[in-house]
Amino acid sequence: MIDFHDITIRDQHWIEPILYAANKPGADYTFTSMMFWTNYYGQVGRVGDLITQYLHWEGRNIYLFPAGQGDLRAAVDAVLDDSLRRGGLTRFRGVTADAQAFLEEQYPGRFLFTPYRDSFDYIYTVEELTELRGKKLQSKRNHCHRFEAEHPDWRTEVITPENIGKCRDMAAVWYQDHPENYEIQSEKKAISKAFDHFAAIGMDGLILLDGEQVLGFSMGHRMNRTYYDVCFEKAFADIQGAYAMINREFSRYIAEKYPELEFLNREDDMGEPGLRKAKESYQPTLLLEKCTADLQGGF
Repeated sequence: MIDFHDITIRDQHWIEPILYAANKPGADYTFTSMMFWTNYYGQVGRVGDLITQYLHWEGRNIYLFPAGQGDLRAAVDAVLDDSLRRGGLTRFRGVTADAQAFLEEQYPGRFLFTPYRDSFDYIYTVEELTELRGKKLQSKRNHCHRFEAEHPDWRTEVITPENIGKCRDMAAVWYQDHPENYEIQSEKKAISKAFDHFAAIGMDGLILLDGEQVLGFSMGHRMNRTYYDVCFEKAFADIQGAYAMINREFSRYIAEKYPELEFLNREDDMGEPGLRKAKESYQPTLLLEKCTADLQGGF
């Protein structure tokens, strides 16, 4: 069986080289997602030079489709054997079009594929979010202009160990105003891990302020050669343009720090209607479709 274990900061040294080499566009394939959202994604395991994750949920053995530079067929076979030994139904998650094509070619007729809209990632070019050019993003420019006019003393600070407490305090206030459900509980746990391990992981972050008042913040981490993962973004919705400003300013900060990057992945919307509307309003360059792949019959 595959040696799965709870992920910790000590796993970063071997996980990130595998994910960097894979150069996947999906936020599933980031060390930060794997570590912060363990209640959704489970334990981590290595299969040769590839990586996967495992979670048992409602009678299913759920695995992240393996990624890395190595023998993919051998890795998938190892996962299927692992599931067989555990008993129960077998499912792959995070299955993008290329992974689906691989499974259909290598295991014809063995998997049932079901699109999972709540997990689709919103991906934008760096230029789009830094410049907000064109008619389709005119409303975002207007929000920023209004914010700048109403908050002439606005500024940003790079998040450091010395000021990250400002973000913790702002997040606590933000959560007080949002009804608690499973998604909110999970996000609170995830963002708390991000605060705790921000410096150790090597995350990036930016705070939006008006004078000394924190109006929003954003945190993320580089995924690979091409993609950057915007992990968390918070702003006060009752402050006109705060979300648009922290989005724009963090994008500009990342573009300056990593000029070679091409895309910003702003992750999925978890099926939350308001979040979906907000992410769609930025007109994503790519809505990265994913599906589940359920094994039909035994292996």
